[in-house]
Amino acid sequence: MAARRGAAGRGLAWKYPLDRQSLLSIMTGWRPARFEDMAVLAGWIESPQALARWGGPSLTWPMLPGQLWQQIDAESFPSFSLEDNGELLAFGQLSPRDEAATWHLCRLIVAPHRRGQQLGDRLCRYLIERAIPLGATQITLNVAAGNLPAVRLYQRLGFLDNGPVNERGIQPMALQL
Repeated sequence: MAARRGAAGRGLAWKYPLDRQSLLSIMTGWRPARFEDMAVLAGWIESPQALARWGGPSLTWPMLPGQLWQQIDAESFPSFSLEDNGELLAFGQLSPRDEAATWHLCRLIVAPHRRGQQLGDRLCRYLIERAIPLGATQITLNVAAGNLPAVRLYQRLGFLDNGPVNERGIQPMALQL
């Protein structure tokens, strides 16, 4: 998009009008999660076991978008989505713990076809940045111990093991701010 100065040098005037694609690219980035995101997100989770690893054992299979929205309590917990040109790329939530001094990163997921592109890093950093003004002094998360790319990501971000791996293979981790 080319810009040129207005006749009197006041502000910028766009030389070309914005088309739909240009508008969408401007709107790329983080936003509060929406109900409609659940239908896309549900397509990223391929089995009941993957659902339990992602969201915990209380979520039910098969996933229906409205049911998923309610089960993850997306109305109550700060929930965020990353999109690019209208395509959902990542999703994550914050959950308060210990009277809001500790915030838990939960239900972190990146679109399968976009994994390995640093979106998990962006997701975690974004959620941590959102937790700090809420009074966070510690950030926690749980990760499947066998998900080595995720474990390495969290370690690079400064998370340390925060207890033993549980019977479901979940490793709790914590980051002190």
